[in-house]
Amino acid sequence: MKKKHYFRNTVLCVVCCGIIGITAGIGIPAANYIINKKEAAVTAEKEADGISTDIDGDITATMDESSANTVNIIKQVKPSIACITSLTQGVDFFYQPYQSEGAGSGIVFYKDSEYAYIATNNHVISGANSVSISLNECDLVAASLVGKDANADLAVIKVSLNDLKNAGVTNVQVAQFGDSDKTEVGETVIAIGNALGQGNTATRGILSSQAKDVNIQGRKLTVIQTDAAINPGNSGGALVNSKGQVIGINTAKISMNQIEGIGYSIASNVAKPIIEQLMNNTDAPALGVYITSITDDIAKQYGLPQAGVLVQEIIPGGSAEAAGIQSGDLITSFNDQPIFTTDQLTAAVKACKVNQSVSVKLIRNGNEMTLNVKLLKSSGF
Repeated sequence: MKKKHYFRNTVLCVVCCGIIGITAGIGIPAANYIINKKEAAVTAEKEADGISTDIDGDITATMDESSANTVNIIKQVKPSIACITSLTQGVDFFYQPYQSEGAGSGIVFYKDSEYAYIATNNHVISGANSVSISLNECDLVAASLVGKDANADLAVIKVSLNDLKNAGVTNVQVAQFGDSDKTEVGETVIAIGNALGQGNTATRGILSSQAKDVNIQGRKLTVIQTDAAINPGNSGGALVNSKGQVIGINTAKISMNQIEGIGYSIASNVAKPIIEQLMNNTDAPALGVYITSITDDIAKQYGLPQAGVLVQEIIPGGSAEAAGIQSGDLITSFNDQPIFTTDQLTAAVKACKVNQSVSVKLIRNGNEMTLNVKLLKSSGF
């Protein structure tokens, strides 16, 4: 009887194993088929939404749609953003020479058969002895001034396409400008620029307010406000919308302990006609000097008159050198107009024409004198 039970149990075991094997043989491939079909459906859905699924070839495969869109915008705009390096040489109040380096950003907004034209802030290049730019992390290329507007805090510089080609930039990309009047508070914006002089970086935020007038360092500018981080070096860079269009030129950040997330960009609809005018107007006069205002404290400390601006350096080949103006001279009057600040002298020169002769009163070594100056065409920063 035990042998019969043993035989019966053995048969049952073999039959059960056979059934399990058949089930597994049919079930596992069926499960794999269902899983693969579901993955294919998900892949098709992502591709329909514009999200890459090529894991080996596109890093955006692991991102959500918003992140992938941000990455694509930065890749689209970054080649048209220039890193600007400025060198300034001068003399201090002890007449000792010095050299300082500054960093900023610019936007390639036009190119012809010879040059690429770059918009930036005037304060990025103002007073510099030389300015160089870098595109796509290439070597620095010398730039020359086309025009500048101190009141609008905008300037245009240009670089040779041949120089860029020699530096490794074979395809210069021009940025696309958008309509800043059509912006909406709350829309996503991205600031791209040469933050801290360490190469192009990007920050993201929202548009905090539409175009409004604000006073920034004594200048009235029409700006849009954003909470995207704008840091030193970002000046002159781009604020772009979700289409990769430039809607602002980054210009300033309010930096106070009780304030956070307030940055300003000159609205594109304000900036564009100005930079186009600067690009086409090449007949601006220049005095050919680097100057600084005399404050009451400086006047008392160094025994200088309180009125006037101090000539720190003479630009070689310029109007001042030809007329005999020297470093250390104190300019007190320009064309019979009293001068107290550098802004006054800059505005007075700007109101003149190339080749116009003007009278300049100055004090040199305690002696007052008047020189006749023929204003030459602007050739420096």
